[in-house]
Amino acid sequence: MSKRLLLLCLALGVILLQGCATGKSASAPTDMAADQEYEESYDDQNGAYPDSIEGFNRGVFSFNDGFITYVFSPIDTVYTGFFPPDVRAGFGNFYRNLGYPVRLINALLQFKFDKVGKETASFALNTVFGVGGLFNITHNMPSLHSSPEDFSQTLAFYGLGSGTYLVLPIIGPSTLRDAVASVADSMVHPLSFVTPDSAKYALIGHDRGNTASANLPAYKSIKEESFDHYTSMKDIYFQYRIGLEQE
Repeated sequence: MSKRLLLLCLALGVILLQGCATGKSASAPTDMAADQEYEESYDDQNGAYPDSIEGFNRGVFSFNDGFITYVFSPIDTVYTGFFPPDVRAGFGNFYRNLGYPVRLINALLQFKFDKVGKETASFALNTVFGVGGLFNITHNMPSLHSSPEDFSQTLAFYGLGSGTYLVLPIIGPSTLRDAVASVADSMVHPLSFVTPDSAKYALIGHDRGNTASANLPAYKSIKEESFDHYTSMKDIYFQYRIGLEQE
């Protein structure tokens, strides 16, 4: 099966699982009333973020928390001790720069041509003058800053709701739409074309591990300050995604 056909099947699968679109227009919200309606598309009838499989999600969340506490945290202690902050930041810069095709394609699909220009200019400058993206030289160029774009945001742009909240093993918070869309994004990410497979999976693992390492202090802080860690993480995730989709 070709990648284009698989991508189409994934999009159709989201639509079938979702049942129907949220009913908002194909264009992004442009005023306060539209923004409010857009955000309410995430809410169920009780005013909470949709979580129809909460029991399952809490079980997976508990597993993930144990993994982070007893497996990942000790590994991260060794990792952060071996690689200083500047080096870890360089890794993050490199992987973000490498994800340019994903952001470009989704910006084009949403007709966000201003982001297309910003992303392209940023990618070119960071690649050429930032040693392949290891140095984010556009960090101090506000005119080239833009929020990331992914296929889930593209589906939202065309009116597809998020679906229920979904906690994935190891990966963490997601939604039905985000989970399926992430597969579509991975198909056009340059790392998916790396050979041999051992090198591809090593790079993907390092990318995700480095990102998780950067986010670990915030995760621990939220856990310490939360009355219900699960609910806090869910709320933060939805608020983050809503913010992206309103950019």
